[in-house]
Amino acid sequence: MSLERPSLSQDERLQQVLEMLETRDSVQVAELAKRFSVSEVTVRNDLTELSRRGLVARVRGGVRPLQQGSAELGFDFRLRLEVERKQAIARAAAALVGDGEAIALDASTTAYYLALELRGKRELVVVTNGILVAASLADAPGINVLVTGGMLRLSAMSLVGDLGADLLRATRINKGFLGARGLSIERGLMDLNPDEVRIKQEMADACEQVVGILDGTKWHRSALLTFVAPDDVDAIVTDSSAPPDQVEAWKARDTDVVVAEVNPRERVPIRAVDLRRPIPGNGGES
Repeated sequence: MSLERPSLSQDERLQQVLEMLETRDSVQVAELAKRFSVSEVTVRNDLTELSRRGLVARVRGGVRPLQQGSAELGFDFRLRLEVERKQAIARAAAALVGDGEAIALDASTTAYYLALELRGKRELVVVTNGILVAASLADAPGINVLVTGGMLRLSAMSLVGDLGADLLRATRINKGFLGARGLSIERGLMDLNPDEVRIKQEMADACEQVVGILDGTKWHRSALLTFVAPDDVDAIVTDSSAPPDQVEAWKARDTDVVVAEVNPRERVPIRAVDLRRPIPGNGGES
């Protein structure tokens, strides 16, 4: 009797491996074989494919994220996680943006997907510290993009530091759409890297309204630093996997919560992104 009882396609297995590695230092072949009900040979082939695409590093008995020793994963890696959820959130968040507004987008992957949804807006000003967010809007005819400037952080494809903070302090923005590593009704929007937290704080302070954009997995996480306190979160756009009790708790605080329905579709095969070049500004995975 064959050990193989595949219920997932290879691409679905690869996606789940990436999702596991977002919160873990490594995953092992034996564990994955049991999880997916496939042979260890099949798992090794999967991991070889992920390594070939430049998304993981092989270690004895398994794989690890490329950024070993760092809790923060690279933009390219995170762009492949929870894609359908992020795109649903992006569509719902874009509906909150009117023509003629000035908005801020941080350098999160969800903000990148939101930028793609905004390309048809008119007379829009977008302030961002995200290199790929800016690149995705560079040729949109109705959008003016203002990049904050500062020191480049390659892992996040973001600009941080005093130059960006100084610009934001002199700017008034209608709405800010900010991703987060974690969300708590006690602590608000949280992230890990101090430089990213600082620029997010400055961005939030410059905005009349702050909108958190984060998928359901972030509701179960905490992080080292708060960048927007709970009382300063005006709205949250999330997806239908968000815990209903926590959604209701935020609503009870008079925070608007938009829950986007995810429409599963045929997954585009995972590919590594060449971060030296802008990702094409289409609405699908790149």
